[in-house]
Amino acid sequence: MKHFLSFLLLLCSVTAFAQTTDSIPKPWTKGGQGGITYNQVGLFNWASGGQSNMTLIGNLNLFANRKAATSSWDNSLDLAYGFLKNNFIYDPKGPITKAEDKIEFNSKYGKKAWSEKVFYSGLATFRTQFDKGFAKPLDSVYISRALSPAYLILAVGLDYKPNDFLSIFVSPISGKLTIVGDDGLSNAGAFGVNSRDQNGDFRPGSYTKMRMEFGATVKAKFKKDIMKNVGLESNLELFSNYIDRPENIDIRWSNAVVARINKFLVVNLFTDMIYDHDIAIPQVNPRTGEAVLDDNGVQRKRPNLQFKEVFGLGFSYKF
Repeated sequence: MKHFLSFLLLLCSVTAFAQTTDSIPKPWTKGGQGGITYNQVGLFNWASGGQSNMTLIGNLNLFANRKAATSSWDNSLDLAYGFLKNNFIYDPKGPITKAEDKIEFNSKYGKKAWSEKVFYSGLATFRTQFDKGFAKPLDSVYISRALSPAYLILAVGLDYKPNDFLSIFVSPISGKLTIVGDDGLSNAGAFGVNSRDQNGDFRPGSYTKMRMEFGATVKAKFKKDIMKNVGLESNLELFSNYIDRPENIDIRWSNAVVARINKFLVVNLFTDMIYDHDIAIPQVNPRTGEAVLDDNGVQRKRPNLQFKEVFGLGFSYKF
């Protein structure tokens, strides 16, 4: 809860600052959007059964872009934090579960190539989270935390910009660094670090607290109003590791649909889909929710598709 309040304070501070200063000179364009998404189910003496719940998520998206005659520089910072509270009516002191946690910074610089729409470009992406994450609300052992994991991607290649709302970046030379700073998580081999083969030797690029990968990156971004008062932003990121199982492509695909009701009220739909072959997901029975165990009584783990969806009514302010 304290992290969410701190995030809201940051959101309000940045919004107020953006309204009172314009320190970035032209040809820079800057701005952002902050908001709060809320949804709730309330059940009172409901004969059919069920459970009340509420979700509150704050998000802040900032950008600063520079466009010159022969170059462009795009920068963005995306922050989000939120929580979920089940049975809040009859159990107000019950556990609060984290529902969203995101820190992502992107910077891409390009120099015009042989065409007005093609740029020689360099890309840097950093991604981590604010707070600890738990598999279940009452768990005492966390499975993630700030800088565990953290991802850093550096890439050079070509950026194709056919118009103002579409960008396709292709890099045959890129590096991906996965960092797990927490001793307990790194010792357990979380997020692909400390990965060893059958002989006990580190897999290519794997170390005790990090995993270094060298390969190819494709990153596409689409951002446009698809109809009146409805905007869509879609980001697709693909990565193939040349030095270890290049056929297994890491996928990260995020989408945001924002339907504006008026100046401040919006309906939001956010989705995130991730597949990373280096991340082993504990298996559970989809019908019972119970752990799937191997012959030794240990819960099975394997790479799997991760999916997250957030839908709700929100307050939003552009600046």
